[in-house]
Amino acid sequence: MRRIASRIAFGLVAATFMGGNALACMVPSTQQALDVIGLKSTLMVSALTCDQRSDYDTFMNKFHAHILDEQHSVDAYFREEHGRLFHTYEDSYVTSLANVQSSAGIHEGSEFCDQSKTLFDHVLALKSQSELDDFARQTPAIQPIVVLECGIVESSAFRRMERLAPKP
Repeated sequence: MRRIASRIAFGLVAATFMGGNALACMVPSTQQALDVIGLKSTLMVSALTCDQRSDYDTFMNKFHAHILDEQHSVDAYFREEHGRLFHTYEDSYVTSLANVQSSAGIHEGSEFCDQSKTLFDHVLALKSQSELDDFARQTPAIQPIVVLECGIVESSAFRRMERLAPKP
């Protein structure tokens, strides 16, 4: 549990340095899509770093249709937020996502591949799309942006941390 908390904290710090501002609230379906795409990215970084390509291929084959649907939701979100320039913003997000997750892996050092194996074991044991969605929501990937779910109000501590964070 402490490892997850440190990953989330590292992600928030990395998001600050990557220049990501808190977004307006995110509807649950878009949040779910970002959770799944974040998990997919984490698994891709793990596959490349820890030579787990066959596990990644198994994951993608098993959940390809659902991941594609979630990717379309992410596309629609960026299109709605950024209009014709959505590809530029989405490409930047995807690159930042992989970079933040790779940096987290470097920060974890030799434990990263052991944790990646455990993560793949959990993900490959999932039997349905809804189980994948639940897992992605309960085990959030490090994100290069701060995402707020609609209806959640930022705490004063979060606002203070955001004000004091170095600006890009």
